Amino acid sequence: MMKVHKKLKASSIAPPPPSPQWVELPAEITMDILQRLGTIEIVESVQRVCSTWWKVCHDPAMWRVVYLKFQPDIHRSRYRMLEKICRIAVDRSQGQLLKISIENFGSEDLLNYIAERSSQLRHLRLVKCGNVAGSLTVAAKNFPLLEELHTHLTLITEEDIESVGRYCPLLKSFTLNASKCTTIEYSLSPDDGQALAIAKSMPELRHLALILNPLTDVGLQAILDGCPHLVSLDLRRCNIDLEGDLGTRCRQQIVDLKQPRASCQDYEFDSEVCYYIYYSSSDDYEDDYDIWLYR
Repeated sequence: MMKVHKKLKASSIAPPPPSPQWVELPAEITMDILQRLGTIEIVESVQRVCSTWWKVCHDPAMWRVVYLKFQPDIHRSRYRMLEKICRIAVDRSQGQLLKISIENFGSEDLLNYIAERSSQLRHLRLVKCGNVAGSLTVAAKNFPLLEELHTHLTLITEEDIESVGRYCPLLKSFTLNASKCTTIEYSLSPDDGQALAIAKSMPELRHLALILNPLTDVGLQAILDGCPHLVSLDLRRCNIDLEGDLGTRCRQQIVDLKQPRASCQDYEFDSEVCYYIYYSSSDDYEDDYDIWLYR
């Protein structure tokens, strides 16, 4: 009688539920789905869902493209955490990183960390990175395959530009938008330093964007001479007069030319640039600078 009771009791135990169907998906499909989530979400939560996702989230192929953005309205301690997450992503890529975008954070140490471990990098985007000026002078040596460099509201020195031109021979697209707006000392006074560095070191460029750059006619002339393969050139908000011979040459040589007075409404950081222009001409600019920098 006891044996029958035990047998009935054992048979009443429900079998474990079947694994969710998404656990059984092929790894490549799972990877494609998870890659649509943010890097932060993957590192902090997604990889902990199940052992299958844990394995996928540690596959180097998962980390060929990395986007990281610091939200200024979040506690400042998250700034340091983002640098840590970025290093984790770079480590997991195991040298397969092809494209990375960093926004509202970053440092010379972080950029060098990426460079030392990402020799396959093709695309680098830096947005409002306040502590990387001069870093590319060294980091560029480790980016021999770099094809695109896009910087917005990030100070890039002339030495940085020349180093990128020297060590990144495949570079075809360069964005240097509102670079010098990142320093309080900056004014709208003419300065051809960056333009001459581009003309000197980037002869294979096809696409160049220089929104709110302080170049003059001299700098523009040098770019047209030094970069003969340019297809597109963005000069919006530059203090350049294209009414004379220089303008005629630009229109003849450049297929896609955005002139200085053209609208910037389609530029994703237009509001920040407008904010800078307003306060740079007011007595309260210095007081408002920190607000602008982290908005």
